[in-house]
Amino acid sequence: MDKKQFEFTGTAGGYFIVAIVTGITVYIPIFGWPIGFNFMYGWLGDNVLINGRKVKYSAKYGETLKFLFVNLLLTIITFGIYSFWFAVKTYKFVASHTAFVDTPAQSAAVPEAPVAPTMPEAPAAPMTPSAPVPPAPIQ
Repeated sequence: MDKKQFEFTGTAGGYFIVAIVTGITVYIPIFGWPIGFNFMYGWLGDNVLINGRKVKYSAKYGETLKFLFVNLLLTIITFGIYSFWFAVKTYKFVASHTAFVDTPAQSAAVPEAPVAPTMPEAPAAPMTPSAPVPPAPIQ
């Protein structure tokens, strides 16, 4: 049987919690929006498999706050015209902060480039205390 390229493993109960948390945080003007945004996309990332590999959304609060603030401000200033660019930038922002999570079993399945063998280093001479050497006689 073919393995699915894309699989979503989320549940209705999980989405219910995400909807409640996101719904509450959007009522905190400006500073709550990144919390809800990151929580929602974090949940989506945790529940997605692409070619059997897990992905992780990893945007930080500060960068999400800056992204949302600047783009919402531009949308307000342009009376909504910028919203078309904002939507596309949102997809790019989420994609740029999403990466595969490699587990040891999965990374072992991917062969690495061969490494040329190296010569082992010669062992260091043992450090043994030696008796002092008497000076040579003067003639």
